[in-house]
Order: sequence, then structure tokens, then C-alpha cells
Amino acid sequence: MKRLMLILSALLCIGLAAVLIPIKTVAGDEMAWTLRAGDTVWIVPGTVFKGDVVLLNDPLDPDRTVLRRVVGMPGDKIRVEEGTFRINGKRVRQKDMNEGGSPPIWKEVIWSRPPARPTRWFVTYNEPKGTWSSDGPIPVPTGHVFVMADSRDVALDSRWWGPVPVDQIQGVVRARYGPADPQRETAFEFMRPIDQPSVAEKEQELIEDAAKKNG
Repeated sequence: MKRLMLILSALLCIGLAAVLIPIKTVAGDEMAWTLRAGDTVWIVPGTVFKGDVVLLNDPLDPDRTVLRRVVGMPGDKIRVEEGTFRINGKRVRQKDMNEGGSPPIWKEVIWSRPPARPTRWFVTYNEPKGTWSSDGPIPVPTGHVFVMADSRDVALDSRWWGPVPVDQIQGVVRARYGPADPQRETAFEFMRPIDQPSVAEKEQELIEDAAKKNG
């Protein structure tokens, strides 16, 4: 009886989550290979961390929403070059996962604060690997984030839009369900936030640093 109650409680929690948490179906491959057309994603409103995939209003079409990955936080400086990018001068680590095959699939990794735990995702490029570069470091102002598509050559993002306002973010993808494959490993994935300051914490750090300089 106790086991049955636990199962029923778990099913009830899942049912409530399905009702209360927005569920969407991915329409295109702008976030491939992490998210692909037909995948189901759970969008959770709340705190945004670096590495999160977020649902936001398209800056060029407010009636349309898009999924993009947050790679730059308030106070960061982002420089895009040679098919990858730098955060505050440090190049994001990339590894070829398809060994020259088609489509090219690259794993990008950002490390969290000690004890280090990597947050990784997979990106794709058309042939040849993306060559678009920014003229210089792009500063991310307070109240904004820098976002990029995982499919780097088929979608617009902050490389063209510039940093986007945080208040345009409707929620964070915290889980996805879709077919498993060698890159994604499992059909269901809980997308945990990286252990780094959230947007709100980064902005508080900027305020405190400015107070110290003016103090």
C-alpha cells in the first residue's frame, strides 16, 4: 500500500507539473543538436544562468518567440571569432564530435565554479566551419544577456541583434524529450543550470563593484 501511494503521488506530481509548467514542441533546428524539430521541452519561468536555453521574444518580430542559449551575462565581454567565441578573453572549449563527418557537430564546454562541473552542449556548423567574427569584444550591459543559436549558420542571434533585454525572456528550458542518439545519449534530459552566478547575482556584483570604486 505504501509503495502504491508513492507511485500515485509521483504520478500526481508529474501531472501537476505538466499542467503548471508550459510544454512546447520545438518547431525548427535552430538549436540543433541539443534541441531538434519535434522535441518536447518544458519551459520554467525563473532564474537565468549562463548556458541556459531560454524562450524569448524575437527582437525583430515581437509576435514570434525563439529558443536561444545564454552565453554572456551582465558585465561580460563577448568576442566571436573563427567559428567560436571568447568570454572575457577566455576561449570556449570546443571538440569535434563527428570527426570531420557531415554535419559537423562540435561539443562546447563551460566550466562552473569549484568544485568544477562542466556544462556542455552540441553545436553545428555548415561547411566550412563558421567564419563570422565580431569587430571586437561586445560588452553585455546591465539588464541584458548575450544569446546564441546552437545551429550557428542558420539562425540570427546576438551576433546581429546585440545583447537582448532580460525582460524579454519568458522562461528557461529545464527538460527535453526526444529520440536518443550517440550525441544526446538519452531520450529524456534534465537540463541543469551551471553553478555560476545567475543574472540577478551578476548584476548585484556589478552594483557592489561600482560602489567600491566610487566609495
